[in-house]
Amino acid sequence: MEDILSQGGDREPSPWPRRLAVLAVLVVVIVGGAVYLSLPHHQHAPVAARRASVTASPAAAPSLPPEPNGIAGPTLAWDRSLRLPVAGAQPGWFSPASGRADPIAGLPADLSGYQFTRVVGGWAIQASPDPQAGCGSCAGPPSPVYFLADGARSVTRVGTANLVAPSATAGAVWLTSYALGASMTTAAGMAWESDAAGALTHPVTLPSGYAIDRGTDRGLLLTLVSPQQGAAAYKLWDPSSPLASQTFDGVLAASPGEIAWTPPCTPRCSVQMLDLATGRHTVVALPQGSSAASGAFSPDGDLLALQVSFSDVGDNGELAMQLEVAPVTGGRLTAVPDTFVSSNALVEFGWPSDGDSLVAEFIFTTKTQLASWRPGASRPAVTVILPGPSQASLILG
Repeated sequence: MEDILSQGGDREPSPWPRRLAVLAVLVVVIVGGAVYLSLPHHQHAPVAARRASVTASPAAAPSLPPEPNGIAGPTLAWDRSLRLPVAGAQPGWFSPASGRADPIAGLPADLSGYQFTRVVGGWAIQASPDPQAGCGSCAGPPSPVYFLADGARSVTRVGTANLVAPSATAGAVWLTSYALGASMTTAAGMAWESDAAGALTHPVTLPSGYAIDRGTDRGLLLTLVSPQQGAAAYKLWDPSSPLASQTFDGVLAASPGEIAWTPPCTPRCSVQMLDLATGRHTVVALPQGSSAASGAFSPDGDLLALQVSFSDVGDNGELAMQLEVAPVTGGRLTAVPDTFVSSNALVEFGWPSDGDSLVAEFIFTTKTQLASWRPGASRPAVTVILPGPSQASLILG
């Protein structure tokens, strides 16, 4: 694969429409599932937990700075061991430090491209689905699912499924299949947990109309395939005791041991985190006039990264955003340096390796940039991405 880095210059039209085209297929298949990470939410159902602990938050954000040239000023060097998946017709590993990409072995070329799902210890990979004519939510034939360990050069096939979701176990995934042509908005899927060797557990019949968002240490976090008025969008469900469950709305992120969601802003917005093992309930206080739009837990579950959005701070009334990181114990926010930008500039963010590097992709007027930051660092590592297919296909989380 060719180099995809430069030091500036002209760029092709934004890759964001291509990303939306891929997301549109997923929305048709499972509305309100993985796509929820890109949307703000403001409601939740009560959750039984211990007394909440509230922490201080930064002051309100200043006016939006000009940003045609992106993140400027001194930056750190990229970690040469950090590589990011590239999800094209022939996926590969991209090195921001060198600008080179190497193919991932074991995946047949697919013109529709591949979907990457972050799981514990790596990635689950599946070819992008083709929309079903006349019934966008109807199940097609199951397709192969592969596991790619962090940094591995090749994949392992783990089974076939219509839908794939992370397991709480390292190197394992949840595979869900439906009868051919069944409407996933009303049908009950059959799910199996599969490890990297392809060994399957006994099947579990999911509640009708629900799909697996991810596995946790306290059961399966399920999401409604099609949101229903008056119904909680997420349910923490134990297959061995299906009547005993907790419900959530506004889920921003989940890990094997934690769930983060947004309660109503009364009047100030916050993010709540629940430790599933201990019941510890932590409230992350957000800056005045802001709300959380999306989030992602670090691989070790110790940190929560948030896209914090501010209202009407630009000259044209556009929203601004700041990437912030909070420890799950305590919840005090730390701003990621140099990431206070227009919310339109942020493409994606996540924790794409088993370390503690938070990586974000931004599209500015004159360039597209990748930024990587480790907690405690005074500034991020930043590099520019050359226009091209890989620019639209980087996977961060």
